[in-house]
Formats: sequence, structure tokens, C-alpha cells
Amino acid sequence: MTGFVTSVVAYAVLLVAEAVRPGFVSRFLSVHLFLLAALAFASWQLAVTKRYGEWAVLHYFAAALAAPACAYLVWQLGAGFGEFRLVAALFAAFVPITVLSLTRTSSKV
Repeated sequence: MTGFVTSVVAYAVLLVAEAVRPGFVSRFLSVHLFLLAALAFASWQLAVTKRYGEWAVLHYFAAALAAPACAYLVWQLGAGFGEFRLVAALFAAFVPITVLSLTRTSSKV
């Protein structure tokens, strides 16, 4: 868990430093390497966790990150929806939250 938190904090700090001064970090290494490390540490932690109910904060954090990503993907790829593009993107934003609520209620049984 320490590796995950450290990777996320380093990613956030370096991303802000890159936004404040472009090229400050990206000249030497990719900021996204820390995001890749955070995903690796998170999957490792989830693999060794016996009870997933203990990590509710991590689940809600992942759903909060996935919701706007799903909405953005549907908005970008959903030109065929026409005037229902916004509605489809809003529904796509609720998919991770719905999946999380369904999996958390089914795991309590």
C-alpha cells in the first residue's frame, strides 16, 4: 500500500510541476511512469488482499476516476448518437458507480 500511495503522490506532484513549468519533468522522464507504477502497486495489493470489503476507499477512488473517463470516451467515440450524445455520456459516467454498488452488495452475501 505504501508503494501505491507514494506513486500517486509523486505522480500528482510531478504533474503539477510539469503544468507550472512545461518541460521541467518531461525533459528527463515521463510522468506517466509513476501512474503505471501506481496501477501495478494497486493491482498487487488487490491480489494479496483477502477481503475486498476492507478497501472501500480504493474502490470508490477507482470509480471516481473511471466515471469521467467513461463519459469522455463515449463523448469522443459517440458521434453516431446524434443529439443523444450528451445523454449517452452521462449514462456512461454512471456505469462505474453502478458496477461498484452491485459488486459491493453482492460481496456481502
